[in-house]
Amino acid sequence: MKISATLVRLACLPCVLLVSAGCSKARVAETRGAQDNEAISTQAIAAPRGDCGHAVCADNFFVDAVPASCTAGAPCSVTLKLVATGDFHVNDEYPYRFKADDAPGVTFLGTDPNGKSTFSKAAGDWQKADAKSGAMTLKFIPAGAGTTAIGGTLKLSVCSAQACLLEQKQVTASVSTK
Repeated sequence: MKISATLVRLACLPCVLLVSAGCSKARVAETRGAQDNEAISTQAIAAPRGDCGHAVCADNFFVDAVPASCTAGAPCSVTLKLVATGDFHVNDEYPYRFKADDAPGVTFLGTDPNGKSTFSKAAGDWQKADAKSGAMTLKFIPAGAGTTAIGGTLKLSVCSAQACLLEQKQVTASVSTK
């Protein structure tokens, strides 16, 4: 009887070790997940959009929003300049697009089939400047004098030799109209 009880204990030892190992891996994964979430939360708090001196900041690119001088009732524009950083370059094959948010007193002049508030590479609004940069031109008519926010979602892509990133970023430019 003593021998069979000892054999049962020895036979169960690998099971106990396996279950313990599984639990500790789960705890490590939970801990890592919590640490990753803390890092993400801290990063979001520490670096809100625009703190880098650009309209949009990311690890591998930035976007500048440059408004032209505007006059009420006349065509005006904002240029969104994408600049890839490090080993990244603009993706020549990507269909760049900007979908403008509604802005009171602004008439958008986009020619994309999706509507006047959509600007795209297909409509001729995107121009590649060089391997690392390109620009999207947003055309509109402000109704009156004052400051207006022109904002929306820019869909973009930058690539390295290892990967292409597909991004959607909210971009806003403050436009002063005379």
